[in-house]
Amino acid sequence: MRVLAHSLIALQLLASSPGAQVPVERSVPATVTFHFDWPGSSPATYSIQLQSDGFGLYWEGQPYFNVHEAVDAKRISVSPDFVRKVMLAVPTIKAGSCETHIKHLAQTGRKTLVFNMAGSSAKCEFNYSDDEKVNSAVSVLQAIAEMIDYGSKLEHAHRFDRLGLDAEMDSLTAEAKDGRAIELQNIAPVLNAIVNDERVIERARRKADRLLQDASPSPAASPSESSPR
Repeated sequence: MRVLAHSLIALQLLASSPGAQVPVERSVPATVTFHFDWPGSSPATYSIQLQSDGFGLYWEGQPYFNVHEAVDAKRISVSPDFVRKVMLAVPTIKAGSCETHIKHLAQTGRKTLVFNMAGSSAKCEFNYSDDEKVNSAVSVLQAIAEMIDYGSKLEHAHRFDRLGLDAEMDSLTAEAKDGRAIELQNIAPVLNAIVNDERVIERARRKADRLLQDASPSPAASPSESSPR
């Protein structure tokens, strides 16, 4: 039922756009793909493809909007409230009006949003947007990317710098508390490995355990049923 509900949300958003026609094929999840490119940042470029059923992929490197070309993509799951925030940006993406009309703004990274559903596709590219729903969607997607990046840092520290884990855990806890890193379930395997490793100091293990308790459950459908691959 939850998968159906998310698909219906996407259909309603599509139907609300001027001149839109609701497609007949309702079993295929709609997708929003976000690509971020800012040389000098870490990572300098990454993409997230999020399906309307809450499943998706994250990968670093080139903006392959055909996910079959994505190398080393990480599967992710996103809770319904955050999926809805992303999907609310669809009408603006379809209108291609993400970029602000204000001139000479500082660069904040090149952003691209692509919407796909039942053969229909739309894209908008921008540096800065005045649209509240676009900014909300981007904030969600960037916070998911931040969480995944922290997962990589924790995994590295767990393998090569267990003494540094406690400081990394403090940083992640602060980011999660402030909403700059969300959807902890996507790094649950790393947190579980830390909790169950007696070589890690007890303080860091307790922090990892508390973070796990805050993790959202995965969407109801299994990834094999709704994977974009």
